[in-house]
Amino acid sequence: MVNKKIVLNVCGVKSLGGLKLFLESFDFLVESGNKLIVLYSELPFYKDLQNQFIDSQLVKFIYIKQRRFTHPYLNLFLSQDIKSKINSSDAIIHYGNFGFKTKIKSFVLIQNVLPLVKNDLRNRVLRYFIIRSSRFSEHILVQLKHLINYLPNEEKYKIIEIGEIIQKSVPLSNTNGGIVCFASEIPNKNFKFILKTLMNVSKNNLITIINPINNIEEFQCVNTSNNEETMKILSEHEIYFHASDFETVGLPLYEAQELGLKVVAPSSPYTQYFDKDSTFLYENNNVNDAVEKINLALRNDPKNIKALNYSENWAKVLSRI
Repeated sequence: MVNKKIVLNVCGVKSLGGLKLFLESFDFLVESGNKLIVLYSELPFYKDLQNQFIDSQLVKFIYIKQRRFTHPYLNLFLSQDIKSKINSSDAIIHYGNFGFKTKIKSFVLIQNVLPLVKNDLRNRVLRYFIIRSSRFSEHILVQLKHLINYLPNEEKYKIIEIGEIIQKSVPLSNTNGGIVCFASEIPNKNFKFILKTLMNVSKNNLITIINPINNIEEFQCVNTSNNEETMKILSEHEIYFHASDFETVGLPLYEAQELGLKVVAPSSPYTQYFDKDSTFLYENNNVNDAVEKINLALRNDPKNIKALNYSENWAKVLSRI
């Protein structure tokens, strides 16, 4: 395979999930021997990464100082030198849901489903830029197939599904009745619903909430500072409880299953991939049904969990450049 010159536009990408996805693709593209230009706007993460490649002849980082609201039109604001470096490359991958026009092959990654399903002003504006980018890009990258339904029909021929799911059997982690979930201030994560549901679960069950902003007296609250600590806390429980209305992937569901936890989650497009014997799906936002499914999961004690492993296949993208 001929090595390529690829621009990675990660401007605006700063969530943990977004950073993890970028790093996995970055590592693959570096290891494949490609020349990369990384456009970034968020500090200090990318600055730290840049320092690791300070002497590299294959990877160059360019800090974009323009404000986020200008990013869909960066081609109008970048210096001639930067535009020349971009347009002399083979392709550009836009990671932050939308990108800007260039003279080279363009890939846009749909990394956040909310602008495609929510109708508040902010998400309607973001949706406009996503659809605009999908129209001028040669390819649209999605992680899983349920996202395809949210995109315009006339652009679906451009879609490359990079997510891959493999089922494997893992031993049940615990039968201690422990239930664990994540706290979140993001409305889509439905943390108020989580609390309301767990208040109706037997007090005999240890219930742990990871990373709440404030302590919640009724439950055990734990703060973690890295992924290793988080995985350790998860592994000490029997059930992982999830409640998001929408997910692009829903990575904690996969991580919990791989640790051997039973999963209780809403019946939703993003949970369609999970085995019904190891995953207990409830009617979205129905407290009674969620409590019933938690109790059903507690009574069900299989020796093994049919766990799903999620990963991304960036070779699919590289083959199109």
